[in-house]
Amino acid sequence: MNNLKPIRLSDLKTQAAFLIKDLKNNPDLSSKSAKRFLQISCFSGKTEDWLIEHYDIVQLKHAYNVIALENRFNTWADLKKTVIENDCLYKSGCVGFIHAWFNDYQKAEIYFRQHGGYLLSFWKDFVVCGKEYISCIRLSQYDDHWKSIGYNWAKPNDKKAFQLLNEKAKNNYLSQK
Repeated sequence: MNNLKPIRLSDLKTQAAFLIKDLKNNPDLSSKSAKRFLQISCFSGKTEDWLIEHYDIVQLKHAYNVIALENRFNTWADLKKTVIENDCLYKSGCVGFIHAWFNDYQKAEIYFRQHGGYLLSFWKDFVVCGKEYISCIRLSQYDDHWKSIGYNWAKPNDKKAFQLLNEKAKNNYLSQK
């Protein structure tokens, strides 16, 4: 089981890009980068020197696999899926619209019941926000679905409505620049 800490998918992609850049363009870091690449199966049996010499065969997909393994995932696809699932409602430019932030569901639920709004989850945290945040993450046009889930992302009343919202949130997250 992994203990992945909250991270943006874009940050992981940046890490992968820098890993390749360091291998190809940074003599001070190429040995360290090569060592990291040697942990993936397609380079097993190779040496650091060989990999540095043949840096041109290293692709971004290889760097993604290194990042996945270093985060205790078997594949990049598994890591990517986990990050998207846990982070799809987070948008840094919208954080100002969050009313309250909790690391405990029960406290978040009490606040939500007293003040209304939307109860969302980011990784292992819970937030209560208003319509402004929902608009900012481009999910405000699904009022009927929000109503069906009881405005509670963490414990939705209607699984089918939640699935649609979840798919929209993931697609929106992936389309962010």
